[in-house]
Amino acid sequence: MKKPVKITLSIILAVAVLGCGAMSVFSYFQWDKSKSNVKIATANLEDTESDLQAARIKVQTKEAELEKEKNVTFQYNEEDYKVRFSPSENQQSVAAVFCYDTSTGYGSLGSSYPVASSLNGDVQYFITNGHVVAEYKQPGYTTVVRLENRENVEAEVIFFEFDANMDMAILKIKEPVNVRKAVVIRDSDTVKTGEKCTAIGYPDKSSDIDPNMPYDMASQTVTGGVISKTDVVPASVAYHTFQHDAFISHGNSGGPLFDENGYLIGMNTLIHKNSENVNFAIHSHSIMEILDQQGIPYLTTEDASDIDSLIAGDKKAFEEKQQGIIDALQEEIDEAQNDVESAESEVADYRDRQSKRQDEVDTFRLMMIIFAAAAALCLVGLLIVLFFKGGSGEVDDGLKSYLVCVQGVFAGLQYEVTSQTMTIGRDQRSCTIVFPDETPGISSNHCSIYYDARTKNFVLTDNGSTYGTYLSDGRKLTKGVPETLAPGATFALADKANVFMVERK
Repeated sequence: MKKPVKITLSIILAVAVLGCGAMSVFSYFQWDKSKSNVKIATANLEDTESDLQAARIKVQTKEAELEKEKNVTFQYNEEDYKVRFSPSENQQSVAAVFCYDTSTGYGSLGSSYPVASSLNGDVQYFITNGHVVAEYKQPGYTTVVRLENRENVEAEVIFFEFDANMDMAILKIKEPVNVRKAVVIRDSDTVKTGEKCTAIGYPDKSSDIDPNMPYDMASQTVTGGVISKTDVVPASVAYHTFQHDAFISHGNSGGPLFDENGYLIGMNTLIHKNSENVNFAIHSHSIMEILDQQGIPYLTTEDASDIDSLIAGDKKAFEEKQQGIIDALQEEIDEAQNDVESAESEVADYRDRQSKRQDEVDTFRLMMIIFAAAAALCLVGLLIVLFFKGGSGEVDDGLKSYLVCVQGVFAGLQYEVTSQTMTIGRDQRSCTIVFPDETPGISSNHCSIYYDARTKNFVLTDNGSTYGTYLSDGRKLTKGVPETLAPGATFALADKANVFMVERK
């Protein structure tokens, strides 16, 4: 080979080696970057698939809750609709009454209770005994109902009777108030002997103990007893009463007598002079007759126990609440379904990204291999050119060069080796001797060998195999560095399970 041609060819091959090497390095970095992008896309995909699964579970859960809520029906127990009042609640239905001389401050004290058509509405009418306000017509006398904070509300006596037939007065204050609750009246005809009862009022013995008593609800006395007789007409009067043993004294007059459910059954009026705890209360039936005559509205147990109305109201409230829950659940389902659709769209997007990034990985890996192989081939060509002396002085000895497999997959087979590079590996497209894909330790392009006619030796090169190429002395070839083998030498691939020998014959 002429020197100018050799120099030119060497320059071209050197530039090709550098260019292909640079492109191989560039492809490697791009390949490594693409692998990172694949990991990122895969992580995003996994997170989004997790979100999608959570959204689907939420939809299923809320749909189950919705179905369960739709199957809930309104249930009720009639016992729950019986209106009852505790003694402390009944205290809200008692007020003190004073009828006194405004010039001297002396007068009478009693108890009273309001009536109205609404359980929770304002009250304006108060019932008491006639004898409590007997002086109301006397000049200089005034009648007041005592409320909270020592507030005296002036009252007009719109009905009065204090004789053998009745002892009752109806008071009307100017403006309705909400600091007292209307009583619920039970017909006294339904009361049985032995029933428990409660008297609430302002007995004068309490004021004897506390002269500064404010006569508010906290000042009231609550005493309990039983109905010992249901129909007694005390001496000197003609009206019918209950006999009971709940403690009362002067000041309880006109105050209410409640049954164990908190319903008004009578009005405390008389005390037996010669016996302790033998007391009398006017029947509620008689009280209701007078209220009816006067056209004054009041509540009865029937009004307060309108179960159908109460049940209907509760059922309506239940259905409204249930519908609110159903609407809220449906809204949550719709939101979760939107999340599902959004997550499904994101999953599809990340799968597409993952696929594209994987394609980039495969592309740059192939480019890296191609440019690396091209660089290696150009390097080999450059070495050949550099060491080629030219001329035709070599003498053909008539022998041929062979690669003989002495151990391994191709044991017993031999392959002719020429000056053309022979490649050994698993890649069918680029290798001359192709190992099966499952052969352990064999790389796609493991090593290459050719016969150098000038030196009468073989040249073996490891092409960057994973598990290496070894000489007979155990030395491992350096990747990409040619090694000269004399005829008769052996070398092994990877774990030395596949051994080859070079020979001339």
